[in-house]
Amino acid sequence: MISRPDYNSLTDALGKADAELVASESHGALCGMLCAAGKPELNLWLDHIFEEFDVNNMLIKEASQLLVGLYNDTREQLNDSDVNFQLFLPDDRESLAQRTEALASWCQGFTFGLAAGGLKKDRKLPNDTAELIRDMVEIARAGHDLGDDSDEDEDSFMQIYEYVRMGVLLINEELQPSHKPPEVLQ
Repeated sequence: MISRPDYNSLTDALGKADAELVASESHGALCGMLCAAGKPELNLWLDHIFEEFDVNNMLIKEASQLLVGLYNDTREQLNDSDVNFQLFLPDDRESLAQRTEALASWCQGFTFGLAAGGLKKDRKLPNDTAELIRDMVEIARAGHDLGDDSDEDEDSFMQIYEYVRMGVLLINEELQPSHKPPEVLQ
């Protein structure tokens, strides 16, 4: 089984392959598609990441191999009863501005993924889910000024991160209540 890639490795691979989405946005889109559709096809997700999914292009092929690992790991995490789900973002060594931008991209990808996964605007959603989706639309507009990152800023980021993380699990549970162990792609 192909495992979850390193954030920087996937970011580099997607950049070299001229992907339409960055790493965090790609993961957000996958999570949105999983929440909306339950089990989206890998190729459908890849088609959203690359303008033209050319299997003969070595750069796209290399990035796709990393994406398969992210796909498998994410499906497993979202359905894990131990709540091990993690957003795919830069690690804590990166600047708060970079992590905030990645979280905003992640939320943008998530809301896109909900629509790409088939969630219709006119669908009646549970109140918690509707509120969380509205909040993610707002978080997608977030930014952070470069400069001194205070402990208060770091704490705020971590609270928003945890809110989004737990929100995704709630949305997934409300939209896909019957979880079965995911099939793993080789």
